[in-house]
Amino acid sequence: RIVPSGGEEESFAGAGAKFSSAILPPEMIEKIETDQIDGFNAYWESEIDEDLKEKVAPKIYQEPGMLKAHYVVKSFRTEEGKPVKEGLPYELKRASENIDLWSLGVLA
Repeated sequence: RIVPSGGEEESFAGAGAKFSSAILPPEMIEKIETDQIDGFNAYWESEIDEDLKEKVAPKIYQEPGMLKAHYVVKSFRTEEGKPVKEGLPYELKRASENIDLWSLGVLA
């Protein structure tokens, strides 16, 4: 979705800037490979909100003695109100009615 920004040029309205992981639809979760972890962590390194950094940190799925995968929420940082896309190992999702409806259905 494109959201006008006060009559100026249009800006990206991305899903994932603010979120509750309990109600996110599957398309907002990304599996990232082990070789992408360092780049992902470097992307979030400049974030000063430690709670947010913990919230977006890769979650590990493993079985006894064997790492299976890392999963992250497709979130992003902003600078001057614009999303910082460079350095992310995934494409951002645009805010949409589908995401809103999934979240509403989870709450119902």
